[in-house]
Amino acid sequence: MRKKGLLMAICFLIIANMLFFTGVAGAEYPEKEITVISMSDPGQSSDILARALVEGAGKYLQKPFVMEYKQGAGGMLPASVVAAAKPDGYTICALPASGIIEGALRQKAPFKPLKSFTPIMSFCAAEHTATVVAPDAPWKTFKEFVDYAKKNPGKVKMGISPGSGMHIAMEFVAHQDGINWVNVPFQGGAASRTAVMGHHVDAASTSVDWPPFLESGQLRALVTHGMTRSPRSPNVPTLIELGYNFSAVVPYGFVGPAGLSPDVIAKLETALTKGMETPEWKAALQKVYMTPFFLNNKDFGRHLRERWIEQEKLFKQFGFIKEPATQPE
Repeated sequence: MRKKGLLMAICFLIIANMLFFTGVAGAEYPEKEITVISMSDPGQSSDILARALVEGAGKYLQKPFVMEYKQGAGGMLPASVVAAAKPDGYTICALPASGIIEGALRQKAPFKPLKSFTPIMSFCAAEHTATVVAPDAPWKTFKEFVDYAKKNPGKVKMGISPGSGMHIAMEFVAHQDGINWVNVPFQGGAASRTAVMGHHVDAASTSVDWPPFLESGQLRALVTHGMTRSPRSPNVPTLIELGYNFSAVVPYGFVGPAGLSPDVIAKLETALTKGMETPEWKAALQKVYMTPFFLNNKDFGRHLRERWIEQEKLFKQFGFIKEPATQPE
């Protein structure tokens, strides 16, 4: 009887273990809400698109995405939170590619830009940044502005956001044309635009949300920095059209911590891509100044690697750095 009882107990334990592990193995991701750490401020163009996108993605996965906003350390704080997160797919980050590339080139980062993250996908890009002046400025064209800057070294004050794509665009022009203007740093495009309108600086290389100020007569745009002309201001030429082999296009996308499983990556990429197909996301796109820019998991990862190489070269060329402040891997 004792042997029979022992045998039954062993069988019970074996069956219980089998049921337990079968349940674990059969658990479907996601089982709970997914936290999205955002590098953007609430209400920014990229944030509006990201929120509309994750709403659609949540409906597809039947689990909500919850936005959580974090700022600090030049934008590297939110990226560092995700880099340190458990690689289970429940904490991801919405950020511009520059947030983990350009920032880490200039200052020591608490992560490895090309090792600490799993790229998931990109959904839009800041493409149509611009160089703007006050409406009563003496320059009607970018050529007139450049010619004046050449003839008056050290006199022109250029408002920039240090290390941004807009800043690099103007450094490229200055380097190619041998211009010496004074870079005046600002925290973002809005502050630099205000400085132009107040005549505190002569020009500003500013973010994508400049068109309303042009339409209201508060600013004049001399050139844009994208691959093509801005749909909102088709009469303003691009740097490329004017003979500068440069464009400032910064993709925005989602990354997770390193080590996400292929299954989780595939589900997140699919869900977020589905989010771009919703009427809500398309309606949000019409309200902001971003450009649709889709890259899948592999292509977004390739872009980040290529961006590191390109930006490191430019940063050294323009004297921003001698060596990267952070090792990429």
